[in-house]
Amino acid sequence: MTDPSERKTYEEISTRRAAGGDPTYAAPKGPGKAYSVEQALALASGGVKGRSFENGKAMYNSVGCAACHRFDGAGGGVGPDLSGVASRYTLRDLMENIIEPSKVISDQYGSEEVLLADGSTLVGRAYVENGKLVVTADPRNPEEFTAVALDQVKNRKPYPVSLMPAGMINPLNQDELLDLVAYLQSGGNPKHKAFAK
Repeated sequence: MTDPSERKTYEEISTRRAAGGDPTYAAPKGPGKAYSVEQALALASGGVKGRSFENGKAMYNSVGCAACHRFDGAGGGVGPDLSGVASRYTLRDLMENIIEPSKVISDQYGSEEVLLADGSTLVGRAYVENGKLVVTADPRNPEEFTAVALDQVKNRKPYPVSLMPAGMINPLNQDELLDLVAYLQSGGNPKHKAFAK
């Protein structure tokens, strides 16, 4: 990566741990790159085999997946549970969801753009509680929110950018990415065929 601010953002995300999350963590060795879906698929074109379960788990935690997603009974609840991705997604779908998270945003995990009467806007998860619209910009920190009276809301519409940042896997080198893919496809099973040596 050449943009220092982008690198700093990824480093902050990748070093953040989910409360009560798995302590398995290892900083990516890199060097990473801005993967395209096609590049990631080409890496796995011969199948994902001979991978490292421990490193896949460490990369899952290191790039921040566990902060927002449940997997094998642990992790956050902001995004979808990833335990059964192998049975729900093709490898292409999985890579698109990781690399291009704004391409398809489920209604369950989307956010909204809220236009207020004073002309300002809020973006985040929005819900009504006690006669107010509550907007949480970072759902990992639900205690940080903005609440506005419903009569101050002019308009609400789906926001086209996923809460999951693009580029989460960019710090990973090719082996680290393949270990992560194997870990996700294994459902957390260290005896999965992807880890056979």
